[in-house]
Amino acid sequence: MKPIKNSHFIFTDTDDGIKKIFLREKFFEFVCLLITDYYEKEIIENDFYKYFVNLLNDLDEDYGVFFIEHQMPTHWALSIIQNKHTTDNFDYDQRMKEISTKFERNNNLTSFVIDYTVLT
Repeated sequence: MKPIKNSHFIFTDTDDGIKKIFLREKFFEFVCLLITDYYEKEIIENDFYKYFVNLLNDLDEDYGVFFIEHQMPTHWALSIIQNKHTTDNFDYDQRMKEISTKFERNNNLTSFVIDYTVLT
């Protein structure tokens, strides 16, 4: 069973009124990739992992998307590893750049939030 119930969350951005799609499954996949490939840790379905999955699955408006995106994927990855909201700092290094670039290329992504008209 996959933890993310629907790969796309469609919403209207209240700032600009444009219909958009949050690629929540891809966001989740990237966070998991950071845990395993960047931090070289095992993904443990602890309380924070469940909290994060619920955040992604229970979106109902643009505020939820902005809350999730307000933190970098590294924040979510470290928080899952530590099983709490982390306050650790992160330096974007060459290895992270390589992992991110490869993920973006393999998934044809430039952002986790895209204009709805791109997919319609």
